[in-house]
Amino acid sequence: MPNHIHLIVILDDAGGRGSPPLHTVIGRLKSYTTNKYGNTLWQRSYHDHIIRDEEDYLKIWEYIDTNAIKWENDCFYIAD
Repeated sequence: MPNHIHLIVILDDAGGRGSPPLHTVIGRLKSYTTNKYGNTLWQRSYHDHIIRDEEDYLKIWEYIDTNAIKWENDCFYIAD
């Protein structure tokens, strides 16, 4: 979908150092892209979901993979 993105973020604590918390990762991503683009691109919050097992992962991946085909049904869609 051109009006939003989906991300699967893996926070890995390999090596015992730990990863930054998710809100820090998202904040850095938003800050970096806003500075690079020169304008605000993001809404204030985000919806997170912790993937707990392979079944959950496959369900989320399927949703992300098929999400773009729903663009014509989105309220922001404008036909050319």
